[in-house]
Parts: sequence; C-alpha cells; structure tokens
Amino acid sequence: MPSYSASSVLCVSVQAWFSNDDVAVAPGSRLTLMLTIHNLGESTDSYTIVPAGLTASWTTVKQGNLTLFGGSQQVIEIEVAPPALPTTTAGPTAASIRVIPLGDSDDAVVAEATLDVQSFDDCRLVALQPVQRARHRASYEFMVENHGNSLASCRLRLIDASNRIDGTFDPPAVGVVPGSASLVRLKSKARRGAFRRATRTLDFEIEAERQGHAPASTSLAFVQSPTIPAAAIARVLIVLAILGGLAVAWFALIEPTIEDAASDQVDERMAELAIDSEGSTVDTPTTTSAPVSESDDAEEGEPTFLRLSVAPSLTQTADQSSTTPDGEVFDMTDVRIENPFNDKGVATLLVNGEQLFIWSLDNVRGQLFEPRITPIRLQPGDNVTFSVRCDEIGDATRSTCTNAINIGGIAIELDTP
Repeated sequence: MPSYSASSVLCVSVQAWFSNDDVAVAPGSRLTLMLTIHNLGESTDSYTIVPAGLTASWTTVKQGNLTLFGGSQQVIEIEVAPPALPTTTAGPTAASIRVIPLGDSDDAVVAEATLDVQSFDDCRLVALQPVQRARHRASYEFMVENHGNSLASCRLRLIDASNRIDGTFDPPAVGVVPGSASLVRLKSKARRGAFRRATRTLDFEIEAERQGHAPASTSLAFVQSPTIPAAAIARVLIVLAILGGLAVAWFALIEPTIEDAASDQVDERMAELAIDSEGSTVDTPTTTSAPVSESDDAEEGEPTFLRLSVAPSLTQTADQSSTTPDGEVFDMTDVRIENPFNDKGVATLLVNGEQLFIWSLDNVRGQLFEPRITPIRLQPGDNVTFSVRCDEIGDATRSTCTNAINIGGIAIELDTP
C-alpha cells in the first residue's frame, strides 16, 4: 500500500501525494516518481503543477497543467535528476511539488517525497609540471581535486616499475572537501645513472589511494640531462688527437730536421776553422712555433613552452595556431593535452596541415602526457595547429567544450649571414 505525505488539509479542494515516500537516487542518474492528484471538489477544476523547494532546479514535471472532473484523480510522472556536481549534497532531501488550482490559488497544496541522495567519488590529480629536466633531482607540483560530493581522504605514493625514481611528498596525505583542491609537492631523485653520455627519460606515476575507492593517478616524466655530454667528449677527443698529431710531427719530422740542420752548420764551421785559424762567431739558429686556434663552443637553445587552448560549441570545431618565428627553429619534445571537464570529441595536433597526433577525448581524463625522446624539428614559418571537435560537453554548467594543449621543446636561434 503506498504511503502518503504532505497531502492535503480538510478545507482544500485538491489532494496530492507520491506513491513512494523514501527513494534513493545517485547523482548523475534519473529517477521517475509517480504523483497522484485528486480533485476533492464537485466541479471540474484545472491545476498548475510546478517544482518547489531546494530540488526545484533538477526536478521536471512531465505534465505541467492538468484538468480534473469533480471527484476524479490522475497520476502524472515527476522526473528527478540530481547533477553529479560537488554542490549536490549527499543525504536525505525533500523533493517538493506544488499543485495550484487555477480557480483559487490559496487552495494550493505541496506534495513531498524524501530523496536519499547517494555520495559519489570523483577525485583527480592534475600535474602542474608534468615534465622536469635535471641531472639528479627535480621538484614537481600537482593539485588533488575533489569533484565528488563527499570528503576525499588521500594518501599519496610514487609508482615506478623500473625502480629508478624515488621521492617524498609534502604533505604525504591530504583531505579535500567537495569542490575544492589541495596543492602537493613531490621532491624526486634518480637512484642510478650517475654518469651518462646521453639524455634519458624516466616515466613514472603518482597515485592517490583512498579507502573504498579506486585510486586516482597521473603520469610524470623525469628527463635526465647527460652528466658528461657527448659533444664535450668529442671536443676532448679532437683536442687530444690534434695534440697527439703535433707531438708525432715534432718528434718524427721537425726535431730531426732541426738537429740535422744544426749538425750541418757545425760541420761547415769546423771546416772553415781548420783552414782559417782565426776565430769566428757561429750564428745560433732560431725556431718559431705556429699558433694553435681553439674552436668556440656551439650555442645551445633555450627551453620554450607553448600553450594552445580552444572552446568549441557543441557539434562545432575550433582551432588555434602558432607559427615558428623567422630566424629560429623549434625542437618539439613534449606534448600534454588537457580535458579538465571530461568533454567528448576528437582533438588533433597538425604541423603545416598534416596530422601529427589524434586523440579521442573519451580516453583523456583530466590530461594525457605524450613524452618524446626524439625531437620533432619545426623550421622557420612552420605552423602548429590544435583543433578540437566537440561532440559532448562534459560539464552541464558550461556552454562549450574546454580543451588545451601544452607543447614543450627547445628554441634555437639560427646564425644570420
């Protein structure tokens, strides 16, 4: 037998009640409630049915106007859809419907049903520096964001299957209330590889563990610069080869030639002295050495960060471009795409109109990092374009998709003639 709540008073001409008085509903889902309206009067009357109370913004009346004969009743559908937002408070709340007679608005009644709004979890880790370049130690900052409607208590840990990265978190655990975020710092260090001739990239993850929920995670990268650059080794070998060649030339050619010339001069002077007893002075030969030039070190580029963001409307495509300046080349090394509101669609990165990367936004939750070891060189005048087609807006409170791409690399100035 159905329960009746907040239905009517004896002096009114209309009565209304829900078939179910206590119903559980999860944020992000839809629930249909059955509302019965009974005309207690003897004459035909019309009614306006509208949502009321705190749940009015996410309550929909399927039939907003109704006409009943005297003594008759009718059942209409009420749809309740609490949004999956941090502002949707978990716990019991009342879904209220106001029934207003058109003949006399003072006879309006309110029917209520108790909704048990369930809690939901949506914890995210957003890296502020997904890539750091250093030799042994690097610091990262990231946000622990709570997009759910309950407290998120997280303990942070570093995951590296290769066991090459270690680090400490500050703080090691955080509690984040619904709709807010907390800043956490990670101090990392490389465990092995003290001496390297080339750059290497160490990929690892950070994870936020929560009791009773799946862990949230994000990817980071530690790009280790060479401790002994290959260019420096090549320069040292070239200098040693030059010095070795000079030493061989001195001992094998120059020194014997000088000694032979000096010996010939001495023999000639001794012969002259044998003929002429008068003494004469002997000239002393002089030697000169050629100067050795040193080559200048080649200039190195500067790290550069480029961000392109778009906000296409639903079913529309938007793009943003950037052009490499004249007199400069750009080596693209890192790419990170952002999808903070879980929009759906297709994102594309193009270079001079040719597709370089294509992502399905369904697979990008918050952000996705695409590390590259081999740089992609962009020549002066090359055009980089970030394009997004918006198929579905992830946040119901926004009117457009919101996406961005972060491009990191090295900008190198060209020598002008």
